[in-house]
Amino acid sequence: MAIIPNDEIKNIRNSANIVDIISSYINLEPHGKNYFGICPFHNDHNPSMSVSSEKQIYTCFVCGASGNVFNFVENYENVDFVTAVKIVADKIGYNLKVDTRSNNPNKKYYDLLDLANKYFINNLNSKAGISAKDYLIKERHLDDKTIEEFKIGLALNDNNLNKLLLSKGYNEKEIVNLSLANNTENGLLDLFRNRITFPINDERGNTVAFSARIFNGEDSSKYINSKESIIFKKGNILFNYDKARNEVSKTKSIIICEGQMDAIRIYSSGIKNVCATMGTALTKEHISLLKKLNSKIILMMDNDAAGEKSTIANGEELVNSGLDVLVVRLSGEKDPDSYILKYGVDAFRDNINNAISYFDFKLNYLKKNRNLDKSDELAEYINKVINELNKSDDDILKAVTINKLSEEYGIDKILLESKLIKKEPVKKEIKVLKPKKKTSKYEKTAEIILYMMMNDPKYIRRYQKELNYFPDKIYKNIANDILAFKQINGEFNIADFLTYVEDFSYKDKVLEIINQNIEFEKLEIDFDNFLSIIHTWINEKQIDKLKEELKSETDIKRKEELNDLIIKLKRGSDE
Repeated sequence: MAIIPNDEIKNIRNSANIVDIISSYINLEPHGKNYFGICPFHNDHNPSMSVSSEKQIYTCFVCGASGNVFNFVENYENVDFVTAVKIVADKIGYNLKVDTRSNNPNKKYYDLLDLANKYFINNLNSKAGISAKDYLIKERHLDDKTIEEFKIGLALNDNNLNKLLLSKGYNEKEIVNLSLANNTENGLLDLFRNRITFPINDERGNTVAFSARIFNGEDSSKYINSKESIIFKKGNILFNYDKARNEVSKTKSIIICEGQMDAIRIYSSGIKNVCATMGTALTKEHISLLKKLNSKIILMMDNDAAGEKSTIANGEELVNSGLDVLVVRLSGEKDPDSYILKYGVDAFRDNINNAISYFDFKLNYLKKNRNLDKSDELAEYINKVINELNKSDDDILKAVTINKLSEEYGIDKILLESKLIKKEPVKKEIKVLKPKKKTSKYEKTAEIILYMMMNDPKYIRRYQKELNYFPDKIYKNIANDILAFKQINGEFNIADFLTYVEDFSYKDKVLEIINQNIEFEKLEIDFDNFLSIIHTWINEKQIDKLKEELKSETDIKRKEELNDLIIKLKRGSDE
């Protein structure tokens, strides 16, 4: 695994406000000193996740999820700790240079494609790439900055790529499986030849495939794309998602278009919250990626009949997944690329600013090809609108739409309302998860003391002076590491301590202890009693140990000594 120096991890953690980072994933609302939101780690309906700006930790009072900013990203994004640190660093603009792929079993495939991409880029910038670059600049109207940022390259009309890869130790099977060459009777033959190449990246920015376009009209196939492979599943990839995700945290919206050139054009025009489906319908994997952005979706499919149908299909999937969907239909040109070139970016921005809700788009779509002056077609239209309303839980939307239908078409409002399905309110029951095992009085007390130590340094000092020991190994190790952490850092901070214990076997126990929802003031009153309970526990453990020794002891004098010690300890426990 890639190693990030502890000082850098601490700097990133201290620079990243946990409220800001978690807000980029889920909606948070302030309440008292903390922020609350719907927990993404269980099937939540009411805000049960608390995020503390003061302590820089989050806690779910239902499922027990808790931790610092890195733990949240680690669990939400389903990535390892190092990758989570890198994601947080990227979000706050911290320049962290670390290879998060070093422990990835597919690293060799990423490295292979990186090498191929560098080869393509070098071709484009060589003498052999002059005509291709002229095409990009003069005909596609891309500038050098955009060409460089999207790592656009050129596959020459030769067979040198596979030879380069073979010379670097990659084998034929790997090269073929990643769609860089085909096996022929004459050996390997490069797949991409005499084409401009566009790397396709996954959500982490790793190149996983290529799309290659003709530029001199010598091939009937406009585009050739990589086949699916061990690291490339088309239904899992949204073009430019890796670049757009950080911008989305600022704009709170993401534009979805169809083609990669559309995404490149929009992005290079300064509107960076954009990604493309690359001509496919949105899959559940795509929608899962979009849900992570916690933003509005702006559908901007091509301005043709196919694009309209695609808007309906994709919109339904997104709305059914609980996402807020807007629609932009560009007029005058087929797609965003040609629209921006013809009308300019300001006109394009106006379209975005005037996006309509998916519901309004759907209503307009339902009107198409209907003569609403005819009673039967009007009735059919209104019935379809009612069906759409019955899918919604938004009572205000229903009331507004019913009023509009009544006023516009002169239909009795009461009649329209009678067609709405009355939905019984769903009782939201939250079942608090029970502990995995019963906790004894002594264990519970040890956890409370550790909780107090992690929340107020004065209890670290009191533990060290008045107790300095737990009979249980896990609690003893946690306490020792709290002391060690404070000694190393000169202070104690829960959020940084969670990073300190990231790789320790008892990390989950630390999170469980932090997750205790106890009024601290009440604990402070009872601290002396907590210490007394632990002293009793220590005595009982010692008594048990002496009793075991007594069973096997044969020396009468030693037996008497052991009995005296047991009696003395019992008296101490009873006092």
